[in-house]
Amino acid sequence: MSMQQLIVCLEKLQKLHESLLQLAREKTEMIKTNDMEGLQKITSNEQKHIRAISTLELQRDQLAHELVDGQEDVTVSACIEAAAGEERSKLEQLRDMLLQTVDKLKEQNELNQLMIYQSLQFINLTLDAIYPQKQPTTYAPPEKCQLQTSISRFDSKA
Repeated sequence: MSMQQLIVCLEKLQKLHESLLQLAREKTEMIKTNDMEGLQKITSNEQKHIRAISTLELQRDQLAHELVDGQEDVTVSACIEAAAGEERSKLEQLRDMLLQTVDKLKEQNELNQLMIYQSLQFINLTLDAIYPQKQPTTYAPPEKCQLQTSISRFDSKA
């Protein structure tokens, strides 16, 4: 019975990860259009998904420990080895789907992170162009710069 519960748990994890991937894609569009309110809504929705995934992950770990006794870190692969027949093929299929979804999610999040970083660089560049910082014209300390300006560069005795 707990093998069926593990399958149901993995199916829920898969659905949540796919929903999170969809949110990450929507976040990309929000970043492109500079929609801060939409971005905040998506971010709070992502946090809800992450909490739900964490809860399911704990449940998955507990179910896996029940199935495979004597192991400290129980993976889905260990549960697949313990399963037989149709349950085994279903677990393999769910594992593969979940891995693909997580990889896509990772790529999408890296893209979003890069876009946000580039947006911040553009903002900093624009601010620097609007409000340039005064740069010293020489490398000498300020008191030496003032002394050099009072000394004439033309030697009248020569």
